Amino acid sequence: MFKLGFSLFIKEVILFGLTLGLGLYTVRYYYFYFGGFPGGEAVKFTWADLAVLLIVLGAVFFIARHKRVARFSFKIFLILVIFSGTQVVLGTFLPSPWNLALALIFVLIFSGGRNVLSHNLGIIFGIGGIGAVFGLSISVEVGLVLLVVLSLYDIVAVYVTKHMVSLARSMVESGSVFGFLIPFEFKGFLYGKDQAKAGVGENFMILGSGDISLPLIFISSLAKISLASAFVTAGFSLLGLFVTHILFINQRQRRAMAALPPIATLTIIGYLVSQLL
Repeated sequence: MFKLGFSLFIKEVILFGLTLGLGLYTVRYYYFYFGGFPGGEAVKFTWADLAVLLIVLGAVFFIARHKRVARFSFKIFLILVIFSGTQVVLGTFLPSPWNLALALIFVLIFSGGRNVLSHNLGIIFGIGGIGAVFGLSISVEVGLVLLVVLSLYDIVAVYVTKHMVSLARSMVESGSVFGFLIPFEFKGFLYGKDQAKAGVGENFMILGSGDISLPLIFISSLAKISLASAFVTAGFSLLGLFVTHILFINQRQRRAMAALPPIATLTIIGYLVSQLL
């Protein structure tokens, strides 16, 4: 029997849509008012940055194999991501060092927060800000390549090697989930993180940070050229989210799935459509 799961999708689209919107707002502010980030030239993504990123990813997978250090390491890394993204977003309306101070307060609240809602708010600000930074630092072509290559990687990592599933499991066990915790019922937003941890797969689903940030990075890179094209592409990303949702909710047996490929595919289609308008 075909399922629609409209209530669950509403929660998904609110969280995903808020992140896209916040990222586009941040890009528009910094790029169209400053041509980059205040106090310097527009950021550029270099081969050295790529090497550092690969090293960080390798370290994450290594840490995931050692549970004793995973809990502490993942939490520190998650806090750094949220602090970095939040201070970028707050910098759109607060001068330094006030944006840094408020970002620090936000992170303290996030760290002490025990419910799903506070976790998801942290992810929105963290990914929204960092996605804007990366989007400003790359070209549309590079963003397109990232979407295609990492979508293929996601398929292999989830269905073939399954190491992405192991990584996600380690993050859940550590209590530091790099992505949205989406409850099947609205009251689940007020549940504690431990309840969400125990209910993943039954009462909660996870939308990983890569599934959110990579479309945002591409859309942010496109926003430098045309805001109209960026908004059209963002709309198609939400359609991709809907396709992912339908595939997930209609599984015969509930299991982890690669969410990025459908989202990335519709995002790329949206980009192509925006070029024809």
